[in-house]
Amino acid sequence: MNRVWLGLGLLTGACAENPPLACTEEARPGLTVTVRDSVTAAAVANGVEVIARDGAYADTARASLLGSGVYSLVYERPGTYEVTVSHPSYRAWVRTGIKVTADACHVQTVSLLARLQPA
Repeated sequence: MNRVWLGLGLLTGACAENPPLACTEEARPGLTVTVRDSVTAAAVANGVEVIARDGAYADTARASLLGSGVYSLVYERPGTYEVTVSHPSYRAWVRTGIKVTADACHVQTVSLLARLQPA
């Protein structure tokens, strides 16, 4: 019986020695989608709609960061997503089963490259 108490004392002592986890207050995207023309490799930044769906939840991005063709979605939301990229001049681009995980503080961003085929 003394051994059990000694073991529990060592475990709780070890936990007390670990510093508390310091998480940042920033919101991180679960997904970033870089959209490029498959022929020219140029960024596609105007007229794009990116939708990420996880069950009944959906997040939509229509504006890229500074016209870069990079779209960020599902901030701080882990899940398994279907991602659709559409533009009137291109064929739709779809990927399923994209898993976004999280650690104790933030989601782990998954980066995708969508190479759109001209319509």
